Amino acid sequence: VCRDVQKAYLKETGQVVSLNHNTLANLAKGGVWLSEFNSSMKSWLTPTETDKVIEYVVEMAQHGFPLSHKRLKEHVDEICRARLGDAFPQSRVGKNWTQRFVEKHSDHL
Repeated sequence: VCRDVQKAYLKETGQVVSLNHNTLANLAKGGVWLSEFNSSMKSWLTPTETDKVIEYVVEMAQHGFPLSHKRLKEHVDEICRARLGDAFPQSRVGKNWTQRFVEKHSDHL
């Protein structure tokens, strides 16, 4: 099946695509894409917390106080520390975390 789709895609678009039969079999059995798993299972914030952070950022900007990356990081660090306690690392969210967050949610910010 993968080879047939690869050939058809190449013929239609002129571009080579590589399909892994294990990935397709996993998805057919109800599995999820690795990117979806990573965004949901490896995220510091829960979906509800993410929504609240976005609401807060937008609200602050509407009142004339847009958050810097530093303030956004401090806010998220507080949320994670409150929920995770000692399980949250002393280093807090990563150096580039806010940049990725803003890029990921740019359609809402």
